[in-house]
Amino acid sequence: MPSTSARFEERTLVMVLADLAGFTRAVGHLSALEIATVVDRFYVICGEQVESRGGRVVKFSGDNCLAVFEADHARDAVSFAIALRSAVGALAVETGLTLDVGANVHLATVAAGRFGRGFAATDDVIGMGVVHTYRMGAGPGIRISERVYRALPSAERTAWHKRQPPATYVFEG
Repeated sequence: MPSTSARFEERTLVMVLADLAGFTRAVGHLSALEIATVVDRFYVICGEQVESRGGRVVKFSGDNCLAVFEADHARDAVSFAIALRSAVGALAVETGLTLDVGANVHLATVAAGRFGRGFAATDDVIGMGVVHTYRMGAGPGIRISERVYRALPSAERTAWHKRQPPATYVFEG
């Protein structure tokens, strides 16, 4: 059996956790197959938007997506979150559902690699950076951490407004 250290490595990545804000209320009246269709559309949209910006989807779970981008691609990660919100807005209009995106974007060092064994093995990212990404906030809107904010070009910072503590910036553009 390979050693633990051979299966994963420490990496600094930009993580984006995106979910369908208001999902439970929006789909509560739908059948299981109708809900599955909405979730499938969300997964396709996420995959296309992440891939077009050079990122990678780590996993989907229910109505959320965890994606990663290389550390020097914070701008692409933010672009993904903004584009995803727009695409989900179009999906909401098309389906007649009240849907929005909540997204948290954070730059941190994590353990990345293959976790588990056999049929249960999966590629994942683990660490307090992931925990922080999940805990940055919930509900509709896009939130970025201080490290992501500082990685953006100065001209692209004006649409972000600082919230405390911890410092996050909310997109109001």
